[in-house]
Amino acid sequence: MIARRFGRRIAGFGGLGILLLVLAPERATPQDEKTPKWDTARITQPEDAAELKALQDRVNKVVEQRTPCTVGILIGPAAGSGVIVSEDGLVLTAAHVLAGEPNKLGDYDPYKVGEKCKIVLPDGKRVNAKTLGVNTDFDSGMLQITDKGPNDGKWPFAPLARSGDLKKGQWVVALGHPGGPKHDRPPVARLGRVGNVTKDIVRSNCTLVGGDSGGPLFDLDGNVVGIHSRIGFTLGFNIHIPTEQFKKQWDKLAAGELFGKVAKKAAATSSVSLGVVFPDDDEEDAWITNAPEPETPAGKAGMKAGDTITKFNGEMVKTVKKFRELMATKKPGDVVRLTIRRGTEVSTVPVTLGKKGA
Repeated sequence: MIARRFGRRIAGFGGLGILLLVLAPERATPQDEKTPKWDTARITQPEDAAELKALQDRVNKVVEQRTPCTVGILIGPAAGSGVIVSEDGLVLTAAHVLAGEPNKLGDYDPYKVGEKCKIVLPDGKRVNAKTLGVNTDFDSGMLQITDKGPNDGKWPFAPLARSGDLKKGQWVVALGHPGGPKHDRPPVARLGRVGNVTKDIVRSNCTLVGGDSGGPLFDLDGNVVGIHSRIGFTLGFNIHIPTEQFKKQWDKLAAGELFGKVAKKAAATSSVSLGVVFPDDDEEDAWITNAPEPETPAGKAGMKAGDTITKFNGEMVKTVKKFRELMATKKPGDVVRLTIRRGTEVSTVPVTLGKKGA
């Protein structure tokens, strides 16, 4: 697997190529002759013109149904793709579309949850959105459209299916915005087949190019089965993020939590402070080693040396590392509920977070 080469400015990879199914029968088909239906789980090629027409009809239906929910993403100088997956405007994309590419040392720039960005609809219209959580280990990310949808405030969206149910050879359709979204061009469709599926990746030979990253991979029932991520050395090594990777951390990503190296960077550069000292080992319990100063957020909340933080807004905190990752998603002035264990007593207290150095 190669490194992602083009960075955040033009997100996505692949060789340029679009597969079009074109039928040119030698004679007109009688109007009463019915085209057979294509089995959406089929793993073999069409064997005659009628089957080719059936596959083409099936692909056209998927493209027609899912084009309205396949969007472009503009964030700073970057361009990528995404797909709307809920009527309230939740968008799935690739983490590197939102967080950028790692540098030569594999490190990321600080990532800001809630950063404003633009969603480009298939007709070229732009609407407002904000960034949510990302997982740079699996290249998964989420956005939230903040404008109202066109259908009584609701957005057209695509359902998700299990990537693990895909079979080698199964036909799939990639939609996205190669070269970035264009005001006079809807999402571009490319047909391909599944190479293999693991818990971490879906591999297909659907052509991807710069700008496609974050776009959806559909099965022929019109379900999202993957999100475009990257390719290897050949066309058959195009990589998509399985839907299961999103589902595992769905609520956390939607809540704006960060995972992977981007979370470590955010924790290291976060300006928010509780005013406590933890053990040096990030894998230890989040227990307070020194008595907090009275004017710190922890001191005002009555926290003491020896207290162990076990929950952060109801989420389990088992390590110092986890606590810092959760803190990195907040800003000074936010109020959080911390569950504290002191000896055999457990209590939950609201704490207004402060600013480092203040």
